[in-house]
Amino acid sequence: MATQKKSASPLIPLLLILVSLALLATGAWLLLAHFGVLGSKNASKQHEFTMQVGEQKTLEVPFKNSFSCTSSENGVVSFDAATGLLSANNAGQATVVAKDDVTGDSELYLVTVVGSGSVSVPVENTTKATEATTTQSSGTTESTLPPGSVTGISLSFYQAEVCVGSVHPYAMVVMQPKDATDKSEKWTSEDESIATVDKNGNITGVMEGTTVIRVTSVNNPLVFADIAVTVKPAETTTSNTTTTGGDTTNTVTVSTTTDANGNSSGVTSKGFTIEEKDGITYVDGVLIANKTYSLPSTYNPGLLSETQTAFNEMQAAAARDGLSLIIASGFRSYERQKTLYTNYSNRDGKAAADRYSARPGHSEHQSGLGIDINCSDTSFDNTPEAKWLAENCWKYGFIIRYPKGKESITGYMYESWHVRYLGKDLAKKVYDSGLTLEEYYGITSAYQN
Repeated sequence: MATQKKSASPLIPLLLILVSLALLATGAWLLLAHFGVLGSKNASKQHEFTMQVGEQKTLEVPFKNSFSCTSSENGVVSFDAATGLLSANNAGQATVVAKDDVTGDSELYLVTVVGSGSVSVPVENTTKATEATTTQSSGTTESTLPPGSVTGISLSFYQAEVCVGSVHPYAMVVMQPKDATDKSEKWTSEDESIATVDKNGNITGVMEGTTVIRVTSVNNPLVFADIAVTVKPAETTTSNTTTTGGDTTNTVTVSTTTDANGNSSGVTSKGFTIEEKDGITYVDGVLIANKTYSLPSTYNPGLLSETQTAFNEMQAAAARDGLSLIIASGFRSYERQKTLYTNYSNRDGKAAADRYSARPGHSEHQSGLGIDINCSDTSFDNTPEAKWLAENCWKYGFIIRYPKGKESITGYMYESWHVRYLGKDLAKKVYDSGLTLEEYYGITSAYQN
């Protein structure tokens, strides 16, 4: 009997067809993705911008979660995760990648840094980190760092200039990781004959020259960051002496120069730029209104939106703690302040009025940045709201403008209810320093007559 030849299974052609279709579909998808027709969840979006050496800017990302940043060129830029600020350190180009810690989404930033200067600090010292292991005292056994150890430090600046006899405010210190158990720091000077540094990081110029100020992690002494300090000659200054209540306070400010338009500029004793433009004084870009520096009678901005927004946030936070905050007194015009001051002077005498009320043009209320909380008198002093305000207002961009025991410096009696908006970053710096705004900037607050 003849052997019958078996026919091919009908499944084989079908499988070949399905495989071919799958390959075609995959190829088409890859082409579409390559040319941007199909998006990928984790695909980077590209942004380009230019910064000046020494400039800082907030890195705006579309992520709702926490994110991390990496840079292709060490030393050109640095990123502070605590503040969200990108700092331009040296001229050059860098690619910064921000990545969402939860979703993995990323954004690509092409940054060009221009400028004649640079942050002249060795890159390895801007964020000095330990290795993953540390040698025990025997010198033979290695063990991993314990959980919560500090592994890196970053600063808000890495170089500083200060005049002989002047003080440069401290740098903001951020220790990594965020959950480190002990973030205490130790400040030292490489050469105290040139510059000294206190426990908070405030740098004082002693004599001309250059040195290095170092902040070290107490938790892990192998981790440190350096600030290159240049001490310049003392500026030619004028001395303003204020006598209040028998106390004498000498505050030195640098003399200023005036241009053809009547605008002036100079440097305070703390090294901050002080400028007068159109009758308004700014120190390091911050508007100043006190007994020394006045506002024009025509200056009438109303309560500024940033002040109101910050107060709303602070009010909501206090409410969550069961406390009620309201604005008892916000913006006051020049004319309104003139009426108030005149009435107080007629009632209590000029000397008494000067302790608790500003002369017209000298009130922070006219700036749109100063507000009184709940009431404008000493009945607020010992309330739970006053205590909460003193401990928390800096978190929302405010400071207690006239602290207790500082009347000889600010020119005003203690006002637990009066806060001044500075913005969150600056408010934290002033709060941490324990200084008044006058002390922090190195300016006076005294009427001329």
